[in-house]
Formats: sequence, structure tokens, C-alpha cells
Amino acid sequence: MTQLHSVASLDYGDGRTCVCRICECGKHHCPGMKVPFVGNTTYKDEYVGKNSERERPRRLRQTVFPSKAEDGHFKTTNQEAAELLQGKSVRPAESYKPRETAAAPMPFEGTSTNRADYPGWMPENNRVKRKQDPIPKLPGTYSTTKGAMEEPVRDLAAKGALPHPPKNFKADDTLQGNVPFDGITSYTAEYPPKEVPMTRSAARRDNQNAVPENRDFQTTASSAYQVPPLHMRHECPAAFVPVRPASRDGHIKLSVYNIPSGDVITRD
Repeated sequence: MTQLHSVASLDYGDGRTCVCRICECGKHHCPGMKVPFVGNTTYKDEYVGKNSERERPRRLRQTVFPSKAEDGHFKTTNQEAAELLQGKSVRPAESYKPRETAAAPMPFEGTSTNRADYPGWMPENNRVKRKQDPIPKLPGTYSTTKGAMEEPVRDLAAKGALPHPPKNFKADDTLQGNVPFDGITSYTAEYPPKEVPMTRSAARRDNQNAVPENRDFQTTASSAYQVPPLHMRHECPAAFVPVRPASRDGHIKLSVYNIPSGDVITRD
């Protein structure tokens, strides 16, 4: 039963109620019943019809009168040309046939005026560029960045003061005897061990019950498994009403003692 209504307010008088009354969200309604309209309307009495004249268009319609077309108005140029040849015997054109043998080449006699008409483009008088002699290489010592960096090394090498790399140390091939170690180390005193903070997973593991020694013959599912907490939420009770046909009055009826509570229990 809902929290907003009581049995007296939901009951139709026969111990039943409908979806419309138990709905709390306003989204559930009964289909209802279509009641036919019976009665007389007063629309025509209050609003009397009036006669109105249809306005004529501003521009009068232009009447197109049919006229007789001239002779040969609908003829094409092909038909007009064919009429000129009707009743006349026209000889077909002769087909052109080239010569079987090529004519003898004749010498070309004539002069061309192309050079006279088009003298061509003459280049301008360009001055001759003077050829430059390359810069002579003078003997001497040139100072560079690399030479300046290597100069102290060259001076030490010339004096014989350049240090030589150390020689490779080669261990003795003979095995050493098993000599007992006599000494005390101060490593533990100088570097005491640090306590590691406990993680969440380790804290949960410590809170669990210890597994008994007879675990080969028993199970710990009932004791170690923790039931998750239950959460309850409230939904519209009309959403839990099963689908059923409506009654004669258009409402979906159900008993007032069978109204869904709308409380749903969920687990995380």
C-alpha cells in the first residue's frame, strides 16, 4: 500500500482500486473509456452565418483567340528542301577515286620571305666578365677551434708528460684458502629496518577469520563470506501492476489488499 493514500481513499466501494489512484509519479494512467457525445450544440445559434461576395482578381484574364497558321508554318527545313526535288531526276554525285600512281615530284622554285619579314632577335652587346684569379694559398699555420683544443694535449705529448691509461689488473690463478671471516658488521646498526605501512588489502586480509587446520574436510564459505548490505529504494507502485485488460468503465482494477508497496531491495 502506498504511503500517500489510505484504503478508504483508494477504494471504489467494492474493495477494489485502479492504477490511476495508486500512481505516485504521474506516468501511469488507465486507458479510460470513450463516451459518445449526446446533445445539441448552440454554435449555429450563437454564430450566424453571413453571405460574402467573392472578390474579383485585380488583373482581368486575357482571352486567347485561335488564329489560322500560315502555310508551311509547321514544316521543317528538311521537308522544304525535299519538296524542291520532287518530280526531278537528280543524278547522284560521282564518288572520288584517287590516282593509282603518284605524280612525279617537281623541283621547288621560289624564294621564302620569312627571313626578310622576320629578321629575328639579336642579342644585346654584353660586356665580357673579367676572370678573377683564385686567392693564392699562403704557407703558414692556421689556428682553428679544434687545433686550439688539441694544443695542450700536443704539448704534453711532446714533453712526455702525458699520463698513460692504467694497466689491466689480472687476478691470480691460484685459489685462495677457506679462511674464516672474523669481524662484526655495522650495517644493521647504521641502517635500521623501516616499517612498511599496511595496505588496504592486507588490512582486509587480517580482519578475516583464520582458516582452521581441518580445512581439508570443512568449508569456510558460510563463515568467511560476508553478506553485502541491503539497500532499499522506493518506486511507483503502479509500475509493478501486471498487464491486464481494463474493466467496463475503462480502469484497470485491483484489490486494495493487493496493492504493491513499491519498495525494492537491492544489494551492492
